[in-house]
Amino acid sequence: MKVLFLPDYMAANAYQRELADGLRSRGVTVTAQATGRRRLLPVLQAVRAQGRPEVLHLHWTEPYISGGRTDVSRIKAARTITELRLLRRTGTPVVWTAHDLSRHDRPIDPLEMRFNRDLFRLSSAVIVHCEAAREALLEALDLPTAAARRVSVIPHGHYLSAYRNDIPRAEARERLGVAGQGPVLAFVGWVRPYKGVGELIRAFRDLPGDELRLFIAGTPGSDEFAAEVTALAEGDPRIALHLSFVPDDDLQLYLNAADAVALPYREIFTSGSVLLAISFGRAVIAPRRGCIGETVDDAGAILYDATDPQGLPGALRQALSSDLEAMGAHNRSRAEDFDWGRIAASTLEVYRAVRDRRALSVEEG
Repeated sequence: MKVLFLPDYMAANAYQRELADGLRSRGVTVTAQATGRRRLLPVLQAVRAQGRPEVLHLHWTEPYISGGRTDVSRIKAARTITELRLLRRTGTPVVWTAHDLSRHDRPIDPLEMRFNRDLFRLSSAVIVHCEAAREALLEALDLPTAAARRVSVIPHGHYLSAYRNDIPRAEARERLGVAGQGPVLAFVGWVRPYKGVGELIRAFRDLPGDELRLFIAGTPGSDEFAAEVTALAEGDPRIALHLSFVPDDDLQLYLNAADAVALPYREIFTSGSVLLAISFGRAVIAPRRGCIGETVDDAGAILYDATDPQGLPGALRQALSSDLEAMGAHNRSRAEDFDWGRIAASTLEVYRAVRDRRALSVEEG
């Protein structure tokens, strides 16, 4: 079977790489195509460049609908739906993995919701990563309950082999200048407002204890937000900011130095960062929302009510009196539950089902 992934984020996104490798180990030919901004018909040009696939698997939609102006976005969205509809009519089924309900750090865009509703309807199958995501997707798109039959729940996989993990904790702490310190918390990843980074800094500053440390490492979403984060952390020597790109090989420094990973999202649908934390055997501090509550449990995470103003501060205080090492070990023991082999097998079942349905409809026609 030949499958085309769109867009091609494999160089920067371990999720796509791991899924593609799992599918290839099962005999699937996986190709991908980057989406250039100036391509007139990016989907059809990708098909032409890579050869017609038996299944087109669409992951993230932003490159196909995002424009500098509303009229540009409207044209791009309509164009993409037309391209996908044409592909379906010519015999190529579309599978969509809904990684997010909408683009982050902006008001809900009616244009994007219309696009996602149209995309859902023309997709032969839709994949989400948890039951909560299935319910949220149907609600957000105002779809009937019966539409749930077209949505397959396939978990997000672990990152056990996706990143280097050969630096022990003592060395990681020494290299980061926190050798011998007390509890170390870390936030690693894109530093953006919706991830609750500002709230994390404010809550951490109220914690007592000179021995505590907080690392925030990752690329800021904008210069303005970088300045805001820097101002919030100013004056507290316990907070270390590394507001720049973290190479894959350096992720282990922050994750192995930490006792717990704090992920205080304001909004979340699916979180690869949670899988990254448990893959490195770290306790998790996060709101009980989205797929998080189905990915970690109370033995490995401190989950709080995101609507409670005292939720995050209380979770941080609870972490200081918890056995974070035992929680991290519990998470690491569960990482195999998110095995890419099983995930690839389930994804291949979806591919075969939509391909076989298409073949049957052609025969009947």
